[in-house]
Parts: sequence; C-alpha cells; structure tokens
Amino acid sequence: MELVDLIIGGTGVVKGLLLLLGLGYDEKIMKEEIKRYYEDFMKMKSTPADNKVDELIAFVVDDNFKPGTHQRGQNWGYLFALKNLKESIVKFYFTSLEEIQKGKGEFTDVRDVYLRISEYMLQLMRLRIVIDPDYKLSRNKHPQTGITYLAIKAYWIDDEGKKVRKFTKSIGREDHYKDGIDDKKAAEDGLKLIQPVLYDYYKEIYPD
Repeated sequence: MELVDLIIGGTGVVKGLLLLLGLGYDEKIMKEEIKRYYEDFMKMKSTPADNKVDELIAFVVDDNFKPGTHQRGQNWGYLFALKNLKESIVKFYFTSLEEIQKGKGEFTDVRDVYLRISEYMLQLMRLRIVIDPDYKLSRNKHPQTGITYLAIKAYWIDDEGKKVRKFTKSIGREDHYKDGIDDKKAAEDGLKLIQPVLYDYYKEIYPD
C-alpha cells in the first residue's frame, strides 16, 4: 500500500474519525461510519474518492483482533495506548502540509512525510501484536528429569513489516494442566506471561 497519496485537512471529519476510535469496535458499524465520514470529507474538498486513502484509514481503525481481545482485563492499558496512537496517526494524516511545515523542522519534503506515516503504520502493527499476540505453545522435555514443560513462543513485527518468531517464555509443567498443551488455561497463562515481554520491547522502541 502506498501510504502518502493525500495529506489534507478537515477538522470536522477528523473529529468524527477520532470519535470512532473510542467506540466499541463493532466492525460492520465501524466500516459504515468510516465510509460516511470519508465521503463527506472528500465532498467538502471537491476531490474524487481515493481508494488508497480509504484503505489506509480503514486499516488504522479496523484492528481485526480475535474475538474476546477487547474484553481481556490485561489488555485495557494496552488498548488505551492503541487509542492514543490512532489519534496521533489520524491527526497527522489529515494535517495540511502548511501546518506540518510550521513544526519543528522535522519535515522538509514529501519524503519525510511519507517516512513518518510508514513509521506510524509499523508502530501500529507492533502495538496490535502486543494486544493480540501471534503465538504458539510448545513442549520441552527436561533431559534429566524427563518432565515435560510448556512454553509460549510469540512473534514480533520486524523493520520490514514481517512477522518473525522472537520471544519465548516457560509456562510450567504440562502435567499441571488437565488437557496438556491444548488446555485453554495454559494458553491464558502463556498470554499473561508473554504480553508484558512484548510490551516492554515495544516501549524500548517507542518510549514516548
């Protein structure tokens, strides 16, 4: 996806989009509202609809999380960080070039704007994988005791935007779980262990 095809202003529409970021993530309603706000915005600017812009805004708003992700208590703080990040992205994306150039001198040409939006997209992908980790459980047998342990292995998003396996945490003995590696509690315990590791790494990269 080409991330910079249109950098324009529109306060009312931006406020509407920011409001959507705080809603309950009903996918159907969300997509209908995004389409309506976007179409109104393009009419106001007398600019033909642009599918690339539409796709980018939809990508920002639609997390495509697995069911139950928003209900997990452990995710509440992460979801708040996600909302703030999305607000920053939307505000920047709909800021005029004139306003951008009034900033701290960070942006001197279109290339700088393109790179900043690309960085935002990568950051968004990484925070999403903190909130809804891509992981697998594995077995490891201790060579001396013969006891089988469970571990969780989680993926990260590298600088190229690709998923790579990066983090591993031991969950505990498999015989502590009734259904072994298929036990739902084993997966939940693994998530509780691996998410802070992912978030700590995220904060190392994005401390602010």
